[in-house]
Amino acid sequence: MPTILYERKGRAAYITLNRPEVLNAMNNQMIREFNEAWTRIKNDRDIWVVILSGAGGKAFSAGADVRMFADDLATGKEPREERALFLEEMMPKPMIAAIDGWCLGGGLEIALTCDIKIATEKSMFGLPEPRVGRNVGGGATFRLPEQIPYSIAMEMLFTGDRITAKRAYEIGLLNQVVATSEELMPAVEKMVEKIMACSPLVVKLNKEQVFRQYNLPIPAQVALKDIGEEVNFSKDAEEGAKAFIEKRKPNWTGK
Repeated sequence: MPTILYERKGRAAYITLNRPEVLNAMNNQMIREFNEAWTRIKNDRDIWVVILSGAGGKAFSAGADVRMFADDLATGKEPREERALFLEEMMPKPMIAAIDGWCLGGGLEIALTCDIKIATEKSMFGLPEPRVGRNVGGGATFRLPEQIPYSIAMEMLFTGDRITAKRAYEIGLLNQVVATSEELMPAVEKMVEKIMACSPLVVKLNKEQVFRQYNLPIPAQVALKDIGEEVNFSKDAEEGAKAFIEKRKPNWTGK
């Protein structure tokens, strides 16, 4: 059975973590399959938005599958873990995390790579690595303090405590919280629709500029402000102007 489900709906790509029997905990097979889907989507110009979710209705992901390392550790071997490209590389397209249930450890680190995060009320978030003697090595040590207040991020990193979806929304970790599992994907689809209503060239450019300019001194940010100025002379720019004048929705082509 594949540990990653991949589906294409129009211009949107859906990646589903598919090990519900272990709360979508990640093993080496899942990492390899995730890498394959990641590379496929990254290189496909016709995909404009990416949605990540977890199968089973109980978890987005509970993190790394500790059993994957237990035998090696017990015998004195160095645990071998696949390189996770999805935690190291920037996806140049908008990414939405649809979170339903546990979002812990590596699962939270995957969610932190997403630009928009929508969760159900029952969802819980945390980094339990300090409690099991494992390194927080998937990017949470720099992504979490960038996305929520520093002191709260450090408390989560120091204690392994979990927070509720309500609390995650209050501190800015989530964009939206819905009451039930049944409401989650409709909320995500509504967000996808809003993104798709905009020029994919501009959306992609905005993400690139944010990543390149973030935390730079203001003079360096200003020096990068004209990145992608050619977008203003694209076919989509021409179509956007025509649609505005003709009072209709633009027909974007991504060119």
